[in-house]
Amino acid sequence: MRTADGFDLAAQAWLPPAPRALVALVHGIAEHGGRYAWLAAQANAQGVGVVTVDLRGHGNSPGERSYVERFDDYLLDVDVLWARARELAQGMPLFLMGHSMGGAIALRWVAQRRQSMAGLILSSAALKIGGDVPRLLIGLAPLLSRWLPHLRGTRFDPAVISRDPAAVAAYVNDPLVSLKAPPARTGAELLAAMEANRAAAAGLDLPVYLFHGDADRLTDPDGSREIHAAWGGSDKTLRIWKGSRHETLNDLDRDAVIAELLDWVRAHVANDAGK
Repeated sequence: MRTADGFDLAAQAWLPPAPRALVALVHGIAEHGGRYAWLAAQANAQGVGVVTVDLRGHGNSPGERSYVERFDDYLLDVDVLWARARELAQGMPLFLMGHSMGGAIALRWVAQRRQSMAGLILSSAALKIGGDVPRLLIGLAPLLSRWLPHLRGTRFDPAVISRDPAAVAAYVNDPLVSLKAPPARTGAELLAAMEANRAAAAGLDLPVYLFHGDADRLTDPDGSREIHAAWGGSDKTLRIWKGSRHETLNDLDRDAVIAELLDWVRAHVANDAGK
């Protein structure tokens, strides 16, 4: 699928025989859409389809790994994802979901594009920086972005994503996961997007479901709490998972995490059908 600025993005879709709803999913930094096959299998079993793209610079899509010139370039990737999702949905309820940086992208896209949808889902969204990110690096981010935009720092310890050693090993051994630290420009653009998203939340009133692990050291769960508190609409749900790390969908509680997520989706499919 080609973006407005000429990137040919890799895409995947998992559809059950008779889908009742569709989730368009935006993955996180340094990973790819194929990592959500487990979630898609669970969703398909309950009649929910999932479609995703590999963002520019990620997975099977072209571009320097994890690099973006402007954060809003990612919105062009979501434009083609959403267009594909609408084609597949054929009038079914549509949800937009984002994990980590993908959550920041999804929220930014919703605020900018104002598309009608059944709901927004934010998984461990990058709404506030986590405790494992050096504060000096945060302070220097604008300067580094300007003068050394491609500079990469030290990669985080992969163990912070999950308490499950098998999930961590799968992440480390995935050839489509970039184990390099993200470039300075991407980091600075993400920090600016976090501020913009916090400012935008009060003006949004679509249904939203936020979930986060309270042991997440990459993205601060307080970011989800603050967006939930500031959200302009009344249909908002926040779920904090005790002990879970950054990837709640791949942590020890993943079955319960996915079950509650799909319960929320099913309830909002019914709500959407009743409108």
